Amino acid sequence: MTSYPAVTLTDKKEQYDHFTLYYYYDHSNTLDINTIEKIDFTKVIPSQFSQGYYTGTAWIKLHVTNHSDNEDYVLYFTEPFWSTLDLYTKNNDAWDIQKNGLNVRLQERSIQNYNPAYKLHISPNESATYYIKGKTDSGHIGEFKILTEEEFFRPNRIDITDIYIIYAGILFIIVLFSMYNLIIIKNRIFAYYIAYILSFIVFIAMKSGFYLELGFSGWSEGLHVVGTIVVLFLVLFSGRFLELQKRMPMIDKLFKISAAVFLLFALLISQDIPYACLMFNIYSSLFFTLLLVIAVKAWYQGLIGARYYLIALIIYMPAMGMMTLTFNGVLDNTDINRYAFLAGSFIEIIFFTLILSNKYSELNLKKIQKQKLLLKAKKSNQKFLETKILQKTNDLLTINQQLLKKTKELEITKEQLTKDILDRTETEKEVEKQKNILHHQANHDSLTGLPNRALFNTRLKQGITKAKKKERGLALFFIDLDKFKEINDSLGHDVGDRVLKVITEILKSSIRKEDTLARLAGDEFTIIMEDVIYSEDASKLGHAILNMFSEPIHVNQHVLYITSSIGISLYPQDADNEKDLLKYADTAMYRAKESGRNNFQFYRPEMTKHALEQMHMKTSLRQAIDNEEFIIHYQPQIDINTDKLVGIEALLRWQHPTKGLLIPKKFISMAEETGMILEIDDWVMHTAMKQVSKWHNDGLDPGKLALNISMRQLESTHFIHRIQNTMDTYGFKPEWLEFEITEGHMMKNAMEIINKLKQLNKLGINISIDDFGTGYSSLSLLKRLPINRLKIDKSFIENIPEDEEDIAIIKSIIALAKSLNLKVIAEGVETIEQINFLKSKKCKYVQGHYYFYPMSADELQEILLNKNA
Repeated sequence: MTSYPAVTLTDKKEQYDHFTLYYYYDHSNTLDINTIEKIDFTKVIPSQFSQGYYTGTAWIKLHVTNHSDNEDYVLYFTEPFWSTLDLYTKNNDAWDIQKNGLNVRLQERSIQNYNPAYKLHISPNESATYYIKGKTDSGHIGEFKILTEEEFFRPNRIDITDIYIIYAGILFIIVLFSMYNLIIIKNRIFAYYIAYILSFIVFIAMKSGFYLELGFSGWSEGLHVVGTIVVLFLVLFSGRFLELQKRMPMIDKLFKISAAVFLLFALLISQDIPYACLMFNIYSSLFFTLLLVIAVKAWYQGLIGARYYLIALIIYMPAMGMMTLTFNGVLDNTDINRYAFLAGSFIEIIFFTLILSNKYSELNLKKIQKQKLLLKAKKSNQKFLETKILQKTNDLLTINQQLLKKTKELEITKEQLTKDILDRTETEKEVEKQKNILHHQANHDSLTGLPNRALFNTRLKQGITKAKKKERGLALFFIDLDKFKEINDSLGHDVGDRVLKVITEILKSSIRKEDTLARLAGDEFTIIMEDVIYSEDASKLGHAILNMFSEPIHVNQHVLYITSSIGISLYPQDADNEKDLLKYADTAMYRAKESGRNNFQFYRPEMTKHALEQMHMKTSLRQAIDNEEFIIHYQPQIDINTDKLVGIEALLRWQHPTKGLLIPKKFISMAEETGMILEIDDWVMHTAMKQVSKWHNDGLDPGKLALNISMRQLESTHFIHRIQNTMDTYGFKPEWLEFEITEGHMMKNAMEIINKLKQLNKLGINISIDDFGTGYSSLSLLKRLPINRLKIDKSFIENIPEDEEDIAIIKSIIALAKSLNLKVIAEGVETIEQINFLKSKKCKYVQGHYYFYPMSADELQEILLNKNA
């Protein structure tokens, strides 16, 4: 921390966590920026601060000097409990304001994030002074950080909000577990515990500010109100668990009164009654002290689980106290004080879950014993009941025989009279039945029984006519199952048909009676949703369908996870006829596919343009194969101990006639989607092997050729045969070749991939795992793979030697490779510091811009010639 309120930016750091600020408190809420600029700020506070309970305006002054090459930075604030937080910057005697208050929706902020953030533009060797105006009805508490834009937008940067989300996710799993216990045992203690955890999840969402991303506005007293609700359910849970009604009846009455008191506190705090929060904190402290004494007494009385309950309480109370004192400005807003509550409450909930599991076993045992007693009593009465039943049965048999004789006589007469009538009626019914069957077959899908395309078109036309007459809206959903073809290909069409039937039942349960569900073809379904007033109604149905698909389905002993992509078009906003509505819903569905699947998209006019562009791109890709527009660049791999070239990696490029040189990231996913990836991969393999064979024949030594192989290639039944033919054609030796497979691909169909890789290994071809460290491969799987080398992903290299986490990961990979007797190569090496670090860790081989950029075959040939010279 500097001794004056200023920050000096340098190239050596990407983020600044600790610095000082000037602070001025305007209790009148009347001063503007022009007045504030003239005031001499005398109070200095740290960037991570707490200033107690204030309702006035906080003015914070920050002076920044830029001695770095970067011009763009981000000033980031980590607390969500401010109703206004605006940044003032003076520009040519006028004030620029970045409004970033928490009552502004996230989509409208200057920088997308959970908490306020501001762009700072400072030219090198210049200084700037910023003023921050903040208003809140709670404590002036928070932390400022300054980050480079690259660091701020780094995908794997985790902040406190991410930690809260993970924490809330774990709590939700505990809720599901407790719901299961409640269903089985039906004891109120589990209901209280579920309510306690759910209210705690709401508390976490409000404390982290995550609720703002969902579009809810901030509530200054909301956190305190939810906090009282959390304590309320803890009181009810504790009274039930400690068995106070049986062990300490007077204390049980006091607990019930306290529950009402905490409910009253929630009401008072929500109405912003003076000193309500203070009184709540005092009463909570007294109550938790009493609870501690009662827990000790219950332990001595032999209550099962009381010891663990007491430990959880002892851990939880200091953590809650530190959070309360920090929020009220008594303790400094340090990381320890902020995270103590998170850690303490987590340990408390884990202990509570453990003792409830024990409680579940105890209650379940009592339930079983009770059932045994009931069964025994039932057996003792069984003989008496059997005697009575036998007597009544004999009486009934006698009466039935008499009635049967009379009935037979009447039936003979009746049969004679009604025979002709029945024959005629049956004939008419059969004709009507056949007519209905033919009509149903013409308008319904034979597999699922849903309306087919013909009936769907009729219903959609009727729906539009009805909507126009009622002046209401209509929504059309186009639903396509994600990767359904893989189920048919891998498990067979019988399983696929069973899946479609299950999906039909799921979709039926999600719609209203007045809506129409239809199957157009294959795995394509549509829903006509009538009487739509707001587009949010369609959004709710979209979310409901996605949520129902989140559960696995069971078909023929297979557990399958199915997701769907949904496109939605609206009448009359998008179109007023059935043809365009269906086309636009289909277009929106394809946009949902492109957005990662398992989501829904509303149609927008620009989607049609995008679909045409995608179609044009696919056509261009086909032409690129036919017109030989692809080229190969080669990037050398270097032995850092000798600086000698030991191998090359073949990298595909597309020389597009209008867009210029494109890297695989721009087109490879489309090639995989269209199936053209196999032709492209074969071309790369033939071209690269032919070139390397020529170099060897000319006396040049490029080392091993590294080729990337896709999952489509590995899954191809003729892959091994094509490799052997290509090597035979060009006289290419197996020891010259190394195949690279990504770690993510290795985890899919592991057994099939192991067999294919073993066949390659028998041919004498080396195998390397690319992008190692980014997937989830297990040590047991690595031991079974016939691999020769691990390739450290460049994402771990780019931040060394500054990033301690990346250093630890690289050390682990190198140690793992050494234990498995594997070689290691690092990609993305760009600086001498990275070279020195890798050399110190005994990583022998590298690849990156520090030595060579990817280059054409002619450029590489010049290097090889110079190497031989």
